[in-house]
Amino acid sequence: MSAGEADGAARIAGYMDARARGEYARLAIGCFLVAFMNAHSTLLSVIFARAGHDLHATGLLITAIAVPVIVCALFSSEVAARVGVLWTLRIAMALTTLGFASLQFTKGDFAAAYASRAVQGVGQGLFLSAVITYAQSRLNATRFVFLLGVLSAVMPLTQAIAPPFGEWIIGRWGDGFLFLLVSVPALVGIALTFTLRPLDRPLKTRGLDLFASWRPAHLEPLTAVLLNGTMFGYATAYFASAFQARGLPLAAFFTASLVTMFSSRVLALRGVDAVNPRILVAGGLALLSAGFVAVALAGRTVWPVVAGGIVFGFGYSLTYPMLSAWMSEGVAPERRAGPQAWLNGFFNFGLFAMPLPATWLIAATDYETVMLVLAALNLAFALWMAARGLAGRSTE
Repeated sequence: MSAGEADGAARIAGYMDARARGEYARLAIGCFLVAFMNAHSTLLSVIFARAGHDLHATGLLITAIAVPVIVCALFSSEVAARVGVLWTLRIAMALTTLGFASLQFTKGDFAAAYASRAVQGVGQGLFLSAVITYAQSRLNATRFVFLLGVLSAVMPLTQAIAPPFGEWIIGRWGDGFLFLLVSVPALVGIALTFTLRPLDRPLKTRGLDLFASWRPAHLEPLTAVLLNGTMFGYATAYFASAFQARGLPLAAFFTASLVTMFSSRVLALRGVDAVNPRILVAGGLALLSAGFVAVALAGRTVWPVVAGGIVFGFGYSLTYPMLSAWMSEGVAPERRAGPQAWLNGFFNFGLFAMPLPATWLIAATDYETVMLVLAALNLAFALWMAARGLAGRSTE
């Protein structure tokens, strides 16, 4: 096959050219390897307790990444505007790896471990926007949302692999070398980024690139991704306690949602690029609400929790890739870091800022009531968005 024929076949498959197809694959592998390392963070509560930290100190260390993640996600486009998207991605991967690996030596000291977590948070904050911006530059409009959805599903998939692997390592040999061991794949992931072509630098704008990229039309998708992050943040922060109180297995929800999310992004997102994004996002948000309602009303019965996980996973699979594509609509590839920074900043704010007010609501009511309140707010916005979509208004 000639180079021209290879490029033509790649464009039909949804890539900019034949080289972009390989770059997309290597980017996905690199992201998976870094995410595999980072997914072992779910074991930190156990490791910090073994290192002698009390419950309060452990909680502070676990949440130490929150502010760096939110701030750096919001201003990641400023870094990309100065050093380029690809170098931003490499810096993000390197800082995430450095912060996580250094816990091997700092985990027993509160101040040092806090610094390690802060460095890890800076890397995580820069990471997602750079990944999505670069991935979008490798794709054409043919299967844009589908391929973007597949890439964004690769990283959560590690949550099904890394924690059991880490538990096995700790159970067999302890945590004496866990951080260094699982950082090795991340180093391979960083190396893969040096096989990718860089993007053109965006033209200089007056003021901060983040604010130069703002459009009033962004408010609608940003509200949607804030709600999306809030729902996911509540699930990851409080479902463990809620399920424990009812004697339910946590895997009943999260395994079902994770498997559904990955399979639906691979199988169900084909051909959605022509669908009105408001309709798809509204449908996804409505499914997130339905999943919460099923869990809240399940009592001590497992099957509604599994059903809720399936519905939640399908809804989550629709929202993020569609919102990412929506924010980049009509924007040149080299200028997409700004819109993606807004998107990930709002998502991370919902993800990390939601637990505090949720704690107050839980104290005043209970876990299930808060689930229903969040589901109602989410559904109300979904219905409003669907009405706008059905009315045929432009996505601007």
